Amino acid sequence: MSFRARLVVLDPVSPGALADLEQDHEVVVRLHPGHEELLELAADADALVVRSGVTIGAEVIRAGRRLKVVARAGSGTDNIDLAACRAAGVQVFNLPGVSAPAVAELAIGLMLAVTRNIALADRQIRAGRWKKPQLAGPGLEDRVLGVVGLGPIGSRIAQLGTAFGMRVLAAADRVTPERDEELRGRGIARVDLRDLLGTADMVCLAVPLTERTRDLIGAEELALMHAGSYLINVSRGGVVNEDALLRALKDGSITGAALDVHGQEAGTPALAALDNVVLTPHIGATTTDAQDRVGRLLVRELRAVLAGGQATNRVC
Repeated sequence: MSFRARLVVLDPVSPGALADLEQDHEVVVRLHPGHEELLELAADADALVVRSGVTIGAEVIRAGRRLKVVARAGSGTDNIDLAACRAAGVQVFNLPGVSAPAVAELAIGLMLAVTRNIALADRQIRAGRWKKPQLAGPGLEDRVLGVVGLGPIGSRIAQLGTAFGMRVLAAADRVTPERDEELRGRGIARVDLRDLLGTADMVCLAVPLTERTRDLIGAEELALMHAGSYLINVSRGGVVNEDALLRALKDGSITGAALDVHGQEAGTPALAALDNVVLTPHIGATTTDAQDRVGRLLVRELRAVLAGGQATNRVC
């Protein structure tokens, strides 16, 4: 390495990755800075390391006079202005698929938590008053699981669903005939999104956030779901219109929802007031195993880019 780069870490990464990076570079950790501080940090940075908690917009890119790379320590790049990075010649890479098993496991956990009323049972027993009839809910075996999106996370959720004895439907774009045949061999039927929403007992969202998928599930789509169904979102908050979801839950159009991601990452959503909702704060990828894997890949990719090379999974 011909120079010690200045790396600014804006979201949590594993301690092991930080220690490895500090061997070669000057590392500054500022978790979730305000906008003005972010601009100041970018001004002297050779690399910015983010997950989903900080937005790297065009103004931040322009402030980075010596910025070479924005590293997304996870999947997705919806919080990074890719056009501004291209214009400035800044590389962007992400690490898709590394955390998929962990996110898929949380999706099943959320599904069980909301269908079996685990969070409500916990609140009741802590209060010293519980009503078992109120806590009854459906099992997973023989239920219909609808998976929206068949990337690494969605595919793993579908696999876990079949292991629980569920009938799995999937809605996905750009699937080849060969992929369709492979899915059928695994007991997964690909269907139109509207058919999936009208049939599934549990609808699990695992799609990236794009202009096409923003508000993918709104009032019209929720109206297609039956009264005994549940919605689980482990993709991105903007995929679900949460105002429409709140109305559907209050009027009984669907039975419950579980969200690991939210329209607003900060603050407490209005959904938190409902007993038929389970919420977690975007922890799908935060198993220690997944974060260790992400950290190792992050270090490898940053070393390559800062040495003048290209990231393996360069987005731009």
